[in-house]
Amino acid sequence: MDTASPRSVPRLMDRLRSSSRPALIWYGGDGERVELSGRVLDNWAAKTANLWVDELDLEAGDVVTLGDEVHWRSLAAALGTWTMGAAVRAVDPAEGAPGSGDRAVVGLVDTQGATPPLLDRVPPGARAVVLDRPALSLGYRGELPDGDALDYCAEVRSHADVYAGVEEPSPEGDALQAADTDGFLTHDELLPEGVASGREQAWGTADAVHVPGLRMDAGFLRRVLAVLAGGRAVVVTDRAADAADPSWRSVLAAENAVGF
Repeated sequence: MDTASPRSVPRLMDRLRSSSRPALIWYGGDGERVELSGRVLDNWAAKTANLWVDELDLEAGDVVTLGDEVHWRSLAAALGTWTMGAAVRAVDPAEGAPGSGDRAVVGLVDTQGATPPLLDRVPPGARAVVLDRPALSLGYRGELPDGDALDYCAEVRSHADVYAGVEEPSPEGDALQAADTDGFLTHDELLPEGVASGREQAWGTADAVHVPGLRMDAGFLRRVLAVLAGGRAVVVTDRAADAADPSWRSVLAAENAVGF
Protein backbone atom coordinates (compact mmCIF):
# COMPACT_ATOMS: atom_id res chain seq x y z
CA MET A 1 0.00 0.00 0.00
CA ASP A 2 1.08 3.60 0.54
CA THR A 3 4.70 3.80 1.74
CA ALA A 4 4.97 7.58 2.24
CA SER A 5 4.22 7.96 5.93
CA PRO A 6 2.43 11.09 7.10
CA ARG A 7 4.21 12.73 10.03
CA SER A 8 1.15 13.91 11.97
CA VAL A 9 -2.54 13.16 12.33
CA PRO A 10 -3.55 16.37 10.46
CA ARG A 11 -1.44 15.26 7.49
CA LEU A 12 -2.96 11.78 7.70
CA MET A 13 -6.42 13.37 7.56
CA ASP A 14 -5.30 15.45 4.56
CA ARG A 15 -4.55 12.20 2.75
CA LEU A 16 -7.85 10.58 3.73
CA ARG A 17 -9.82 13.65 2.61
CA SER A 18 -9.29 12.80 -1.06
CA SER A 19 -10.22 9.14 -0.71
CA SER A 20 -13.60 7.58 -1.47
CA ARG A 21 -12.35 4.15 -0.36
CA PRO A 22 -13.44 2.72 3.01
CA ALA A 23 -11.29 3.90 5.91
CA LEU A 24 -13.25 2.83 8.99
CA ILE A 25 -15.67 -0.11 9.21
CA TRP A 26 -17.63 -0.50 12.46
CA TYR A 27 -19.50 -3.60 13.60
CA GLY A 28 -21.71 -3.04 16.63
CA GLY A 29 -22.55 -5.83 19.03
CA ASP A 30 -26.19 -5.72 17.94
CA GLY A 31 -25.32 -6.27 14.28
CA GLU A 32 -24.92 -2.65 13.17
CA ARG A 33 -22.41 -2.01 10.38
CA VAL A 34 -21.17 1.48 9.57
CA GLU A 35 -18.67 2.20 6.78
CA LEU A 36 -16.91 5.56 6.56
CA SER A 37 -14.82 6.47 3.54
CA GLY A 38 -11.60 8.41 4.01
CA ARG A 39 -13.43 11.59 3.03
CA VAL A 40 -16.25 11.00 5.51
CA LEU A 41 -13.88 10.05 8.34
CA ASP A 42 -11.96 13.27 7.70
CA ASN A 43 -15.27 15.18 7.84
CA TRP A 44 -16.07 13.69 11.25
CA ALA A 45 -12.60 14.50 12.59
CA ALA A 46 -12.87 18.08 11.30
CA LYS A 47 -16.37 18.52 12.70
CA THR A 48 -15.15 17.23 16.06
CA ALA A 49 -12.15 19.57 16.05
CA ASN A 50 -14.42 22.52 15.25
CA LEU A 51 -16.88 21.46 17.97
CA TRP A 52 -14.09 21.32 20.54
CA VAL A 53 -12.83 24.77 19.56
CA ASP A 54 -16.16 26.53 19.00
CA GLU A 55 -18.24 25.08 21.84
CA LEU A 56 -15.67 24.03 24.45
CA ASP A 57 -13.00 26.69 23.80
CA LEU A 58 -10.30 24.02 23.61
CA GLU A 59 -6.84 24.96 22.42
CA ALA A 60 -3.81 23.04 21.22
CA GLY A 61 -2.11 21.54 24.28
CA ASP A 62 -5.34 20.93 26.23
CA VAL A 63 -6.22 17.40 27.36
CA VAL A 64 -9.45 15.54 26.58
CA THR A 65 -10.36 12.55 28.75
CA LEU A 66 -12.03 9.88 26.62
CA GLY A 67 -13.75 6.75 27.88
CA ASP A 68 -11.84 3.89 26.28
CA GLU A 69 -14.76 1.72 25.14
CA VAL A 70 -14.39 0.93 21.44
CA HIS A 71 -16.87 2.72 19.18
CA TRP A 72 -16.60 4.48 15.83
CA ARG A 73 -17.65 7.80 17.40
CA SER A 74 -14.96 7.46 20.06
CA LEU A 75 -12.39 7.07 17.28
CA ALA A 76 -13.78 10.15 15.53
CA ALA A 77 -13.46 12.05 18.82
CA ALA A 78 -9.82 10.99 19.20
CA LEU A 79 -8.94 11.93 15.60
CA GLY A 80 -10.66 15.30 16.00
CA THR A 81 -8.77 15.94 19.24
CA TRP A 82 -5.43 15.33 17.54
CA THR A 83 -6.47 17.35 14.50
CA MET A 84 -6.78 20.50 16.60
CA GLY A 85 -3.58 19.77 18.53
CA ALA A 86 -4.96 18.59 21.87
CA ALA A 87 -4.14 15.37 23.75
CA VAL A 88 -6.18 12.25 24.51
CA ARG A 89 -6.25 10.58 27.92
CA ALA A 90 -8.05 7.25 27.35
CA VAL A 91 -9.43 5.78 30.60
CA ASP A 92 -11.75 3.02 31.77
CA PRO A 93 -15.13 4.77 32.04
CA ALA A 94 -16.10 2.78 35.14
CA GLU A 95 -12.90 3.31 37.12
CA GLY A 96 -10.78 5.97 35.44
CA ALA A 97 -10.64 9.63 36.32
CA PRO A 98 -9.73 12.76 34.37
CA GLY A 99 -6.69 14.80 35.23
CA SER A 100 -7.40 17.87 37.35
CA GLY A 101 -6.62 20.18 34.43
CA ASP A 102 -8.37 18.24 31.66
CA ARG A 103 -10.76 20.42 29.67
CA ALA A 104 -13.34 17.90 28.42
CA VAL A 105 -14.55 14.47 29.55
CA VAL A 106 -16.14 12.34 26.83
CA GLY A 107 -18.21 9.28 27.72
CA LEU A 108 -20.26 6.74 25.77
CA VAL A 109 -23.71 5.98 27.18
CA ASP A 110 -24.61 2.32 27.55
CA THR A 111 -27.35 0.44 25.75
CA GLN A 112 -29.85 1.29 28.51
CA GLY A 113 -29.04 4.97 28.20
CA ALA A 114 -27.17 5.23 31.50
CA THR A 115 -24.28 7.69 31.55
CA PRO A 116 -20.91 6.30 32.64
CA PRO A 117 -19.48 7.08 36.11
CA LEU A 118 -16.69 8.91 34.28
CA LEU A 119 -19.08 11.79 33.55
CA ASP A 120 -19.69 12.21 37.29
CA ARG A 121 -15.98 12.96 37.75
CA VAL A 122 -15.70 16.03 35.53
CA PRO A 123 -13.15 18.41 37.09
CA PRO A 124 -13.83 22.13 37.56
CA GLY A 125 -13.41 24.05 34.32
CA ALA A 126 -14.16 21.02 32.13
CA ARG A 127 -17.28 20.04 30.15
CA ALA A 128 -18.96 16.65 30.01
CA VAL A 129 -19.62 15.35 26.49
CA VAL A 130 -22.11 12.52 25.92
CA LEU A 131 -21.63 10.12 22.99
CA ASP A 132 -24.75 8.12 22.12
CA ARG A 133 -24.14 4.44 21.36
CA PRO A 134 -26.63 3.76 18.50
CA ALA A 135 -24.58 3.92 15.32
CA LEU A 136 -26.74 6.48 13.48
CA SER A 137 -28.07 8.49 16.43
CA LEU A 138 -28.94 12.13 15.70
CA GLY A 139 -29.05 13.04 19.38
CA TYR A 140 -29.12 11.57 22.87
CA ARG A 141 -32.69 10.98 24.05
CA GLY A 142 -31.83 10.47 27.71
CA GLU A 143 -31.21 13.01 30.44
CA LEU A 144 -27.83 14.69 30.23
CA PRO A 145 -25.72 14.29 33.39
CA ASP A 146 -25.80 18.00 34.20
CA GLY A 147 -27.04 21.26 32.76
CA ASP A 148 -23.71 22.08 31.14
CA ALA A 149 -23.15 18.74 29.40
CA LEU A 150 -22.81 18.64 25.61
CA ASP A 151 -24.75 16.20 23.39
CA TYR A 152 -22.11 15.25 20.81
CA CYS A 153 -24.51 13.63 18.33
CA ALA A 154 -26.90 16.58 18.35
CA GLU A 155 -24.22 19.28 18.07
CA VAL A 156 -21.39 17.92 15.91
CA ARG A 157 -23.24 17.77 12.58
CA SER A 158 -23.76 21.54 12.46
CA HIS A 159 -20.01 22.22 12.43
CA ALA A 160 -17.85 22.68 9.36
CA ASP A 161 -16.49 19.72 7.40
CA VAL A 162 -13.05 21.31 7.22
CA TYR A 163 -10.99 22.33 10.25
CA ALA A 164 -9.87 25.93 9.86
CA GLY A 165 -6.84 25.71 12.13
CA VAL A 166 -3.65 26.35 10.19
CA GLU A 167 -0.95 25.43 12.70
CA GLU A 168 0.50 21.96 13.04
CA PRO A 169 0.36 20.48 16.53
CA SER A 170 3.61 21.11 18.35
CA PRO A 171 5.79 18.04 17.65
CA GLU A 172 6.84 17.98 21.30
CA GLY A 173 3.32 18.55 22.60
CA ASP A 174 1.40 15.88 24.51
CA ALA A 175 -0.79 13.69 22.27
CA LEU A 176 -1.68 10.40 23.98
CA GLN A 177 -1.25 9.13 27.49
CA ALA A 178 0.84 6.00 27.35
CA ALA A 179 -0.60 2.88 28.98
CA ASP A 180 0.10 2.45 32.71
CA THR A 181 2.17 5.63 32.96
CA ASP A 182 1.67 9.27 33.83
CA GLY A 183 3.53 10.31 30.69
CA PHE A 184 2.27 11.11 27.21
CA LEU A 185 3.42 10.22 23.74
CA THR A 186 4.07 13.40 21.79
CA HIS A 187 2.48 14.34 18.47
CA ASP A 188 5.85 13.62 16.86
CA GLU A 189 5.89 10.09 18.33
CA LEU A 190 2.23 9.25 17.79
CA LEU A 191 2.16 8.33 14.09
CA PRO A 192 5.71 7.11 13.42
CA GLU A 193 5.46 4.56 16.24
CA GLY A 194 2.09 3.34 15.02
CA VAL A 195 3.26 3.06 11.42
CA ALA A 196 6.39 1.16 12.45
CA SER A 197 4.30 -1.41 14.31
CA GLY A 198 2.00 -1.78 11.32
CA ARG A 199 4.82 -2.46 8.88
CA GLU A 200 5.80 -5.52 10.89
CA GLN A 201 2.52 -7.19 10.00
CA ALA A 202 2.06 -9.40 6.96
CA TRP A 203 -1.13 -7.91 5.57
CA GLY A 204 -0.58 -8.99 2.00
CA THR A 205 -3.36 -7.96 -0.38
CA ALA A 206 -5.98 -7.41 2.33
CA ASP A 207 -8.23 -4.39 1.86
CA ALA A 208 -8.83 -4.02 5.58
CA VAL A 209 -7.28 -4.87 8.95
CA HIS A 210 -9.17 -5.79 12.10
CA VAL A 211 -7.72 -4.17 15.22
CA PRO A 212 -8.92 -6.43 18.05
CA GLY A 213 -9.77 -5.38 21.58
CA LEU A 214 -12.60 -3.88 23.59
CA ARG A 215 -10.44 -1.23 25.28
CA MET A 216 -9.35 1.77 23.24
CA ASP A 217 -6.07 2.22 25.08
CA ALA A 218 -2.86 3.76 23.76
CA GLY A 219 -1.77 0.58 22.00
CA PHE A 220 -5.15 0.11 20.32
CA LEU A 221 -5.22 3.70 19.08
CA ARG A 222 -1.69 3.50 17.68
CA ARG A 223 -2.60 0.31 15.80
CA VAL A 224 -5.64 2.05 14.31
CA LEU A 225 -3.39 4.89 13.14
CA ALA A 226 -0.95 2.37 11.67
CA VAL A 227 -3.68 0.78 9.57
CA LEU A 228 -5.01 4.13 8.33
CA ALA A 229 -1.51 5.41 7.52
CA GLY A 230 -0.82 2.18 5.63
CA GLY A 231 -3.71 2.90 3.26
CA ARG A 232 -6.12 0.20 4.43
CA ALA A 233 -9.49 0.34 6.11
CA VAL A 234 -9.55 -0.40 9.84
CA VAL A 235 -12.23 -2.78 11.15
CA VAL A 236 -13.29 -2.32 14.78
CA THR A 237 -16.07 -3.79 16.88
CA ASP A 238 -17.46 -3.77 20.41
CA ARG A 239 -18.47 -7.44 20.18
CA ALA A 240 -16.32 -10.31 21.36
CA ALA A 241 -14.49 -11.24 18.17
CA ASP A 242 -11.62 -13.60 17.47
CA ALA A 243 -10.41 -15.70 14.58
CA ALA A 244 -11.88 -18.88 16.13
CA ASP A 245 -15.44 -17.53 15.90
CA PRO A 246 -17.00 -18.72 12.61
CA SER A 247 -19.32 -15.70 12.42
CA TRP A 248 -16.38 -13.32 12.81
CA ARG A 249 -14.37 -15.23 10.22
CA SER A 250 -17.30 -14.63 7.87
CA VAL A 251 -17.14 -10.89 8.62
CA LEU A 252 -13.42 -10.75 7.88
CA ALA A 253 -13.87 -12.72 4.67
CA ALA A 254 -16.64 -10.38 3.50
CA GLU A 255 -14.41 -7.36 4.15
CA ASN A 256 -11.25 -9.02 2.70
CA ALA A 257 -9.72 -8.26 6.09
CA VAL A 258 -6.94 -9.78 8.16
CA GLY A 259 -6.16 -9.44 11.86
CA PHE A 260 -3.57 -7.04 13.18
